[in-house]
Amino acid sequence: MPLALEVQKACYLFSFSLGCWTLLTLLLGRRGERGGRWAMAAFVALLLLPPLNAYVSLARSGEPLAALQALSIRLTWAYGPLLLLCLRQALCQPLPRVPALLPHALPLALVWAATLAGLDQLLASPGLLLALILQVMAYATAGLLLLRRHRGRLQRLRLAHRNSSYYWLLFLASGLFAAGAYDLLIHALARLGQLPPQALLQAAASALALYVDVIALLAVYQPAWLTLGDEVEPVPSPEPQAVTLEEVPTATPTEVPAETPESRPNVRIVELSPQAARELAERLQQLVHEHKPHLDEDMSLARLAALLDVTPHQLSELLNLHLGSSFYDYLNELRFQDARQLLEQEGRGAGETLTVADIAYRAGFNNRNSFYKVFKDKTGLTPAEYRRTAARKSA
Repeated sequence: MPLALEVQKACYLFSFSLGCWTLLTLLLGRRGERGGRWAMAAFVALLLLPPLNAYVSLARSGEPLAALQALSIRLTWAYGPLLLLCLRQALCQPLPRVPALLPHALPLALVWAATLAGLDQLLASPGLLLALILQVMAYATAGLLLLRRHRGRLQRLRLAHRNSSYYWLLFLASGLFAAGAYDLLIHALARLGQLPPQALLQAAASALALYVDVIALLAVYQPAWLTLGDEVEPVPSPEPQAVTLEEVPTATPTEVPAETPESRPNVRIVELSPQAARELAERLQQLVHEHKPHLDEDMSLARLAALLDVTPHQLSELLNLHLGSSFYDYLNELRFQDARQLLEQEGRGAGETLTVADIAYRAGFNNRNSFYKVFKDKTGLTPAEYRRTAARKSA
């Protein structure tokens, strides 16, 4: 029995130590996007409490510290906000500023303050349990709606960008969802007086902490062996095909050729004057700057034309005749420019170092193969070689 007790203490101490090391790695390291690191660090920091509480309880012969025990069992209030934060980061959605994040952290702060103040009667009220259930359900619903709205990007991330830090954030979000559901079940059993043994609860909490630590470390280090074989069979690209002017149906043409259709089967109908083309090109550049259509997984020629309030034929004419590009090549050029800037950030001493896998996904490429091909065609270098060259030039 003493040996079994020492093994349990060693397991809990290992879980706590791994969590501390993971937290320091996330806070002090530069690998990965800052927002994703902070989201993972917040989850890891919260989950330091359960293994620490379990270890202290065993060290005190089964008598936990009351405050530490109370704080450990009220982490559920943080799971919903962290779930939404992880999903937004995984989908490259803009994160709110710190003042906007404070209301999301307020419920956990209030509950912890009441815990430390000894307001046990208030914390045990059925109304607080109902509020917790509603909060978890609200965040879970918001997360599901976000995934549904961006299901194209989610599918691209899941199938073509495995082992990027954004991909591992999906596993972290899954852990948060499971932890929230598990905690609600435990709270319900506690209300019914059927609480499982304390040792089982502590073991489950420590297992969750280990899971989160491992996922966070995989997101940071992205071991290459996890993507072996990805380059052999690239994921089919759902990119829109290049659209030529002849393929776009026209409404009422402004110029009617004198020849019959039989004598001129591929007549190009020109709708834009040079001045109109220049104005439309400026509007397109402004739209690209503000809305970044190349990052929209559902972007098409018709949708981009609708955003510019022109016909698909007019936009195709602008791209094909005036800009010398196809729709497909135009989007890839925008993605290439984004990727090039991200690769150069390291040389400028930026506060984060994204991996090539992260950059391929963040710039909007459908998979890493297309990213490598476009970059090699335009620069003659692989992305990693370009990063090293840019770092040497700025040194």
